[in-house]
Amino acid sequence: MTGKRRFLLVRAGFLVVLGVLGVSVPVFAQTPENSWGMDYEGKAITAVLPLAGDETEMILRFHNRIMESVAALEKYSPRKADVPPGTRIPTDMPPLPSLTNGARYALTGGVYLGDLAGEYYLQLWLWDMDGSTMIYTDDLVYDDIDEAMETVPGLVEWLFSHIRERIIEIPAVDVWPDPLFMLGARAGLSQRWYVKPNEKSPGASALNLEGGFSGALRLNSLFSVQLELLLTGDTLVYRGLESSSSGPVLKNKKYTNVSLEIPVLCKLNFRAGNVRLSPLAGFYITAPLGETSYRDKDGTTDTVSWSVSNPLGFTAGLEGAAPCGMGMIFAGLRYGRDFGVMSINSEGREYGRNMLSLYLGYEFGFLNGKKLRIF
Repeated sequence: MTGKRRFLLVRAGFLVVLGVLGVSVPVFAQTPENSWGMDYEGKAITAVLPLAGDETEMILRFHNRIMESVAALEKYSPRKADVPPGTRIPTDMPPLPSLTNGARYALTGGVYLGDLAGEYYLQLWLWDMDGSTMIYTDDLVYDDIDEAMETVPGLVEWLFSHIRERIIEIPAVDVWPDPLFMLGARAGLSQRWYVKPNEKSPGASALNLEGGFSGALRLNSLFSVQLELLLTGDTLVYRGLESSSSGPVLKNKKYTNVSLEIPVLCKLNFRAGNVRLSPLAGFYITAPLGETSYRDKDGTTDTVSWSVSNPLGFTAGLEGAAPCGMGMIFAGLRYGRDFGVMSINSEGREYGRNMLSLYLGYEFGFLNGKKLRIF
């Protein structure tokens, strides 16, 4: 076996191996594109086909000038179409896709004799190969080839100015925060109505401050569970007759105490534009802090113990939140009611509470977009 035969067999075997491995071997060297009709720089590939006509020298000069003019537009990448010799290219019809080799646009045309002696004209056609439709056509009449060369860039720019590029609108990115965990602080006012066990309507009321911290865990896009630690107080004014050694005495006592409320809530989170609306409901525990202090109208002060017969209560309300700075500002309205009664032990006084709270707060999110994984 001769050396030349051995070389050809080795080369053929190498190509077979590449084919098995799925490696593409191009027959002709081409610049790779990142999408149909575009090159790596994002320019639309434009195939410039040979001009028709018998004026060989003029045709060659025009072809080179057209290539330069297309490149000067900066948005298009001109490519010389490889057309087999003798191929007839109709200038008034779109070129075959096999001749444009994946180009986005194509230029065809020709150089012809004019109506007057010594007059010629260059006619160009610009085609959109996505559908093989004509974009625009125009011609250049001349009797001086050098002056015509100076006019070609303007003609090319005029043709390409009729391209109507499709504008792809990129949808706005939803920047709504979606944290796994929210930590916030709040403060507000709570209107209290106090009812004795044997009363049908409140016998006293007071406006108190409350505030504290909250932490919410997102279970999914709709539900979250929230735990709160709220410091609050109660003010109860008692007016009535009390027996004494000298007979019944009118008393006017003001009782004040502080308690820790621990609500555990389920929240539904709905979006309305740029606002989060959250209906919520759950239960709370009331934990007494310290003793109850009281003050009589005669200036007598003292402290007495107090307790809660059933620390549980029910609460429900509505909360709204909106992005603000690094977190979210929120406000809410909430109703609560005790299941049991509070007792001022040594005084023998008992009362239950109905509460309406209005509050304002701010919260931060952590682990944005993360999912809760339960093992």
